[in-house]
Formats: sequence, C-alpha cells, structure tokens
Amino acid sequence: MAACEKALLRWGETAITEIVMSRAAAAVSVVPFTQPAETNSGADWIWWWVDADSAYGMLVQAKRLTVHRGKWRFDFGYRSSAGSQQSSLRATAASLDLVPVYALYLGTGDYRNWERCSDDHRVRRCPSCVKRSVSLMPALLTDPVIVNDSATTYERSVALEEMWLPGPSSPLFIPGLSRQLDPELVNFLLTSQRGVRAVAKSTIDRILRVRAGQFSADSPSAPSTMHDGNHDRLGPVFPDLPSDTGHWGVPYFRHVLGPLRHVPPDYVLEIESREFDVGEVSSTMPDDVAGVVVVRLPQNG
Repeated sequence: MAACEKALLRWGETAITEIVMSRAAAAVSVVPFTQPAETNSGADWIWWWVDADSAYGMLVQAKRLTVHRGKWRFDFGYRSSAGSQQSSLRATAASLDLVPVYALYLGTGDYRNWERCSDDHRVRRCPSCVKRSVSLMPALLTDPVIVNDSATTYERSVALEEMWLPGPSSPLFIPGLSRQLDPELVNFLLTSQRGVRAVAKSTIDRILRVRAGQFSADSPSAPSTMHDGNHDRLGPVFPDLPSDTGHWGVPYFRHVLGPLRHVPPDYVLEIESREFDVGEVSSTMPDDVAGVVVVRLPQNG
C-alpha cells in the first residue's frame, strides 16, 4: 500500500489481498482455489487460527478505506450482479460455521493523516498506526452510518498482527449478563488469553463493547441460554451460549464463539500435513470462497 501511495496509484482490494497472501505464505499455509471467486464475492477467504488446544474459523472479506474530506468510508453495502456482498459473506459464513469478518485495508499512516489510534498514539510515525494498516472487524459491527471515522474504525477492529497477542483482562460490560453465563465462559471473558483463544476473545470483546452501549438505549430481558448438546471435546469450546441478540437480531455469542473449537475440521488438518487435494477441498466449498489460510500459532502467543 505504501508503494502504491508513493507512485500515486490506487491500491485495490484484490491486489492487496494477493500481496498479503504471498507475504504470509512463507509463515502460514495458503491454499488458493482455481475458481474466480474474487469476482463473485470480493475475495472471501477462510482463515483458520490453530494452536495446540484450539481452533478458530473466520470467513474474511477485504474492504479498503477511502478517505474524503476527513470522512472514512468502506463500501460495506456494495452490490454486484449476484447481490449484496455483505449478505453473501454472512450466509456463506453461517453455512460453514465460521464468523464473518472484514479485513480492512487502511493504507499508511500518511493516508490516514496519522489520526489518533490509541492512548499510546504518537503524532507522526506512530508504531500503533503502522500496525493498523490491516485490521480485522467483525461483520456485525460494520454499520456504515456509524463506521465513518478513525475513532469508530479503531474501536470496532483489531490490528491483524495483534490478534493473537494476550490482551488485558476486561470486565463484563453488560449489566447482569455474567449471571446468565456458563462459569467457563465467564472465566474466558475475564481472563487474559493467549494464542487462538486470544483471537476469539479480541473478536467477542469488540462485540461486547458495542452491546454495552446499546443498553443505555433499551432494557432487554435477561438472555436465555442456547443449549447445543453435551460437551464435545472435539467440538465447540463453549457448547452453551447466551441467546441475547442485541440490536443485531443475531445471537451474537453463538455467532462469534461458535466457531471456536477444540480441534479444526479435517480439511484443515489435511492442509497442515500437506496431504490434501486442492480440487477435492474446493469442491466441498461454496463457489464464493477463494481459498483457505491456516495460521498455526505458538501456544504461548
């Protein structure tokens, strides 16, 4: 992105995605499919974060930032001949039991005018701003009416290279919610996590911060619990999750933490072992999936 800006060239989503994947291929497993999925869906990639005891799956779509007269804009509402990209992203993610996420291409600090990114922000050449060039935002939070400046973009997203780092423990922001949660889930939310679970926690934390703000505008009934069956040591880490939907109309705990599993699907294990056939893997996927990325994280984060 920096090279494109220096040459006064517009950096597009597909081109940057290809560059990111080519750079990442040295450290992670990248399996592109042959079908022209990018043209249909905006380059939706399956990302699996994996470590020794957990796996977390995402369906990721790229969106670039456009800055005009101080306003930030992401074309979340883009519609192609096939329909809404956002609707397609969410539907495909649901069919694969993945959390839908946007990879936001924010460009360089110069492109963003070095706008304040955090409490540790520096006026220029801010290291935190540099890390923000690629950030991940849960699709539930991509309201274009709200996400139109640096503050809301940074509040609702996490820098890609910090996703798996242990973050600070945080309180439950929603009054009374802790009484409705399984003790293991409460411990997860209140304790600093590492590796894959840090990725999942950073994602649900962004949702909970926004949900807490919604409580000032309404008085929801106590959330009930969704029972997904007996505790499966090969399945979801949290089989019982609250059914609170917030203003999204979606049980957001299940939406975000359902894809957190004890072990990844078989196709992920096959990709890691390099004992897979690309055609066979792609044949089991929807047409709007461009490929699979498997990120193996160290257990200590």
